[in-house]
Amino acid sequence: MKVKKYSGENMQDVIFQVKADLGPEAVIIEKRKYNKGGIFGFFGKTVFEVLAALEEPKTANPNPESKNAIKEFIDEIQNTEMGAEKKNEQSETDTIEISGSKKSSRDFKKAMEHYRAEEKAKNTRREKQQSNSKKQKVKAKSTVNDFKDIQLQDENQLYNYLLEQGVESRIVNKLIREIKAGSSVEGEDFKTELKEFFRDYFIQDLNNSKTAQKVIALVGPTGVGKTTTMAKLAADFVINENKKAALITADTYRIAAVEQLRTYADILDIAFAVCYSSSKLEKMINERFKDYDIILVDTPGRSWRKEEQLAELKAYTRPDLIDEVHLLLSMSTKSRDLKHIINSFSEVSPDKILLTKLDETRSYGDIINIRENYQLPYSYLTFGQDVPEDIKTADAENLFEYLFDDIYG
Repeated sequence: MKVKKYSGENMQDVIFQVKADLGPEAVIIEKRKYNKGGIFGFFGKTVFEVLAALEEPKTANPNPESKNAIKEFIDEIQNTEMGAEKKNEQSETDTIEISGSKKSSRDFKKAMEHYRAEEKAKNTRREKQQSNSKKQKVKAKSTVNDFKDIQLQDENQLYNYLLEQGVESRIVNKLIREIKAGSSVEGEDFKTELKEFFRDYFIQDLNNSKTAQKVIALVGPTGVGKTTTMAKLAADFVINENKKAALITADTYRIAAVEQLRTYADILDIAFAVCYSSSKLEKMINERFKDYDIILVDTPGRSWRKEEQLAELKAYTRPDLIDEVHLLLSMSTKSRDLKHIINSFSEVSPDKILLTKLDETRSYGDIINIRENYQLPYSYLTFGQDVPEDIKTADAENLFEYLFDDIYG
């Protein structure tokens, strides 16, 4: 995906730049307005800025019908945004709902059907490519160094590897004792035993229940990727599970986050609302969206150092409103800070941990540290900016892959 930033004196000029550079299929991810120059923010020049993206061309030609419908829909979104910017009006209502025309909605639903079919074919191709890639990786390792020499063939090698990955020594010793108690094999068979052990170790993480309706609230510190993750989850529920989903954002402190989610909701053709109080949230869940399968609630990002901000989140994560509270943690965060974050967010009683930014590190020992120290199951893993591709369920297979890919990949 190609992502670029554009700026100009008015939104119409910026949109023109986007279309001229990226073409009519570009998608607006974020937009903002700020003053440049001046004194203390006054008398400055107003600048309009847009972050736009364009999906890189694939080897296979996309379905023309799907392509045209998506293009028309995105054009309508952009025209709507330009009109809103020109009016420069601030809404004073408690909720904002975005919806395209009926014709646009029908066209997009039709396009989504083509998209699902293309995604299924693309996933099949990706699996074959990954399989071939793994074979090539094994072959490359064996030419540089005997592959068996770097395999984890016994508990001693496993001990050193886990320490290098950042697993606490106390936990490493505990795991080694448990593995030794149930294993007496070495070499390639040791890998099988290891996978079996960690499958049981992470077994509770497979429990993603599917009730008639589920309300999920995402909480976490600022900068953890909460808004993008919410869009990925929504896309997964809508495209892969055919769920009727709604997005609610209470993160009204960041205008860019609201605009970003609004754009994603339009593209996915799902309901979207902005909530300014916990009382309005209750009304939305129990009345407005009562017939929806999935309701995702984006809460304001909060500093784990400020207790008053965390206490404010309690109103948005009440057990009578929310079925699951997912605490988002970035894997690029230091281990010590992760502990402080989890302890601080215990105020809102998270049910699951959602790990983000796995692509920004090569050390995954905290996957084990968090599991061992807090006994909270994992829900999902995210590893990039692409929506909806860069998200996986946090099952034992995927967790094992991240933990031991350097050795068994």
